[in-house]
Amino acid sequence: MNFNEFVTKYRDIGSVAYSTHETKYNSYTVGKYVNDNNISGDVVECGIAAASNFAFLMLGTIASSNTIDRSFWGFDSFEGIQLAGKKDTLQPGIGKITHNVDVTEDELLVSSGVTSVSKQNVIDNLSRWNLYNDKVKLVEGWIQKTLTDDIVKQINNISILRLDMDIYAPTKYALEKLYPLVSPGGVVIIDDWQLDGARIACEEYFSSIGVQPNYIKITNSDPVYFIK
Repeated sequence: MNFNEFVTKYRDIGSVAYSTHETKYNSYTVGKYVNDNNISGDVVECGIAAASNFAFLMLGTIASSNTIDRSFWGFDSFEGIQLAGKKDTLQPGIGKITHNVDVTEDELLVSSGVTSVSKQNVIDNLSRWNLYNDKVKLVEGWIQKTLTDDIVKQINNISILRLDMDIYAPTKYALEKLYPLVSPGGVVIIDDWQLDGARIACEEYFSSIGVQPNYIKITNSDPVYFIK
């Protein structure tokens, strides 16, 4: 399916996304890529908001001629973006940081009010798109609290890891917990590359493990991605 056909066919799903058509098309094509190439592992998105890109990842796998048994994990506070911390330079969706960042990490686990979509709203969206089934695992809460070792053990490796949490702390935490599970040939998408906090989290993490990803920019979009 080419770009224009994609935009026309999936206009309804795309309408709830906080991203460009090119970003959404990338999610779709990456989903198809991992099935076409038999890349093993679950699909994981951290920060699914209204679940548009999450849905396109799923639709891409469905579009492939290969059928692979995998689960789709969606992590989100379902309360919005958390407060920025010391390594963030702005509050996403708001601008200047006006709160005190010299507090404990737990004290920053408060919603800024931006991008707040309820879990039920996400379930309703996925159901309307005929994508809500027993393979979908929605985990509610701040990822620093919900992405426990017990949850990690339930994830069957990872074929796609999509990070869309805007802030340094949850991005760094998710990478530490989940990147080791990404299969060879798997795809990592960093939605918030243009935000200093999220980018610094990636740079710090990959430097610490001696990896230099070959980041690929998505046309007319902020996210980048790479193949492991």
